Amino acid sequence: MRLKRMGNKTDWRNSAKEMFCSEQGSALVEFALCLPMLVVVLAGIVDYGEMIQVSMLVTQAASAGAAYGAIPGNNNDLAGMQAAGRNSASGLVSLTVSAVDIYSCTAGGTAVLSSNVCSGYGTPIKYAQVKASATFQPILPFDGLSSPTTLQSTSSFRVLWTP
Repeated sequence: MRLKRMGNKTDWRNSAKEMFCSEQGSALVEFALCLPMLVVVLAGIVDYGEMIQVSMLVTQAASAGAAYGAIPGNNNDLAGMQAAGRNSASGLVSLTVSAVDIYSCTAGGTAVLSSNVCSGYGTPIKYAQVKASATFQPILPFDGLSSPTTLQSTSSFRVLWTP
């Protein structure tokens, strides 16, 4: 708004009052004040989504490795179980996969030696177990997520038959 040249003092004051009390540009100021909060919330949402994706890939790697080990003939191929786990989550750079064969007398029970005799049915049940882990680094450091977080998953499949 332009100031008009006027001889009367009250006209000048009214024009200045209109200029300084105008609401033009107030939306821009409000946006500039809210933008940093919006960026922080958006970065948090992106970090959380990426962490869920990495967690799902780690779980998928452990499950794929154990599933490979449960196939008849593959149960002693620990390197193959690890490779199957790594191949299923090939996008993760920090993925580590380890595989073991375990024996148990009950489903989900404690591990025993393969030479043990289980009461009631004889030999222990063989399981292919794969543990996978990966490191997640958030974009922006938040409280509780300021340092890299290690995400882990373990999967065990029963080996039904061994040749």
